[in-house]
Amino acid sequence: MEELVPFEIATCEMTESSQWGSPLAPDPERPFHPFRIQDPFGLRNAVVPVFRQDTNGQLFGFGTAFNIDQFGTFLTAHHVIDFSGENGTSRPVLLLSMHAIVIGSVAIPNDCFVPVTGYQKVMMDSDDPIGALRGSQERKVAVDLAVMQTSPLGSQVRPPQTVSVCINGWRPRVGDILLAVGYPELDFSELSADSQKMLLSEGMYGAYGRIVDVHLNGVGTANPSPVIEVETDWPPGMSGGPVFNRAGDVVGIVSRSIRAEGDLPGRGYAVDLGRAYEVQPFAPSLDAPGWQVCWGLFLEDEFEPFSVHVSEEAAVSAGNLLRQPHRIVKIANKIGTKDYMLI
Repeated sequence: MEELVPFEIATCEMTESSQWGSPLAPDPERPFHPFRIQDPFGLRNAVVPVFRQDTNGQLFGFGTAFNIDQFGTFLTAHHVIDFSGENGTSRPVLLLSMHAIVIGSVAIPNDCFVPVTGYQKVMMDSDDPIGALRGSQERKVAVDLAVMQTSPLGSQVRPPQTVSVCINGWRPRVGDILLAVGYPELDFSELSADSQKMLLSEGMYGAYGRIVDVHLNGVGTANPSPVIEVETDWPPGMSGGPVFNRAGDVVGIVSRSIRAEGDLPGRGYAVDLGRAYEVQPFAPSLDAPGWQVCWGLFLEDEFEPFSVHVSEEAAVSAGNLLRQPHRIVKIANKIGTKDYMLI
């Protein structure tokens, strides 16, 4: 195969090219296999491990999620967190970075384990004509995607950075190269304190792949999500992780995979965000890549937003605390900057 040109991925907050890390280079002998990513101040702050936490506090690794705006909104694959409806016996928890630079080994602050307070999923009627006649037709998940909201962050956790998400204007083509990022060393066993530290510091991996097919209606009734089929080797813990195109935008979510074996290449299936049209009603902040729809709080006679907020109500509350003249405007804001456009 021709030589693979490594991607350069920056978070939205990394506004200067000098802040970007090195190109994400795989093993040249095995370019479509997982490789370790060392980016503790960039991608590690935007792409995070997902745990299941039981009522007794035990943590079990389940997959990957990523941050899409500055308001605590994360995306993952639905199957990563579908345990959370089990009679309230467990909940999804994200492992965010510490608000510190650490030398040596220290305990991870509890603040870094951030609970998911709620999530939305896309549903559809199941193919059950008898149930439809009886008026009791069941519904099923239509897209392997979940939009999660997190609880407010504590003082010891670093605010997450944001990846650029593209939901319009990009279409997958056979032969294109994509890059998935996630935490393949997660498994379903209970995580020890040492394994938690490893995930926080050096558990992130990437895996390149080549598009071999595009399935607009999924790959069967059990998996109706519009998916991109990729020749690659995505380990299970990467489920829910972002899939980047060469421009550095997230265009998919790792949904499922078949591991490479011997001389046989593996297969990965990523939810196609450009055709998962149902995602935007649940994630209304999504706009052009690197931008977020929000409400700007402007001080009187100021032309840059003093702050940005997820809703008009949140902006009103923040304005009331200022006790000075201000205005509130719905805007599209370039994430990590004061740049904006009126909506």
